[in-house]
Amino acid sequence: MKIIFLISSLLFLTVAASGQQYLKPDTAVNKININDYESTELVLGKNSWSKQFEQAGSLPRIEVVNKTGTQILRLFFHYGGSKNSVDEFEIINIDSAYKIPKQAIHLKDGQFITSNKICLGISKEDLVKKLGNSYKSSISGEVERLVYTADSKSDFVRRYNQHGYYIRCVFKDDVLIKYSFGFESL
Repeated sequence: MKIIFLISSLLFLTVAASGQQYLKPDTAVNKININDYESTELVLGKNSWSKQFEQAGSLPRIEVVNKTGTQILRLFFHYGGSKNSVDEFEIINIDSAYKIPKQAIHLKDGQFITSNKICLGISKEDLVKKLGNSYKSSISGEVERLVYTADSKSDFVRRYNQHGYYIRCVFKDDVLIKYSFGFESL
């Protein structure tokens, strides 16, 4: 009788928990891990910091171009952080108007893929299956934006000693065209 009660209790808890949606944070792009200078140097080289720059009041960043020159990965670094320790990631498609900075790093990778297996070109439905439905949405014309957040009460955010985490997604015609995530800067 005790075994039957225990099994039914476990089944109830499993079913109850599966109905809840929590954010599954992304933590890397192409083996460059968030807040991990060693992975940045392993993928981009120890001299990658010499490629960092600031532009139009944004945070210091390194830009990485994929093999085909169709995507750019921006690695942002917060002031006061460690050298080569990435705090925020942004992946975008390159259009004909974009001028690739001369100090950009070129990789042999065909596309940028996150630790949650998210890449540009996937549908909103596929993205939500991977990240959950705990997002806020806004629509303007053909463009939809999804924002996921985790605050300082989150175990994930506390583990990194940060105050907030975000994932921002931009879709045009249901196709992911921009994806960014990381820790909020102060």
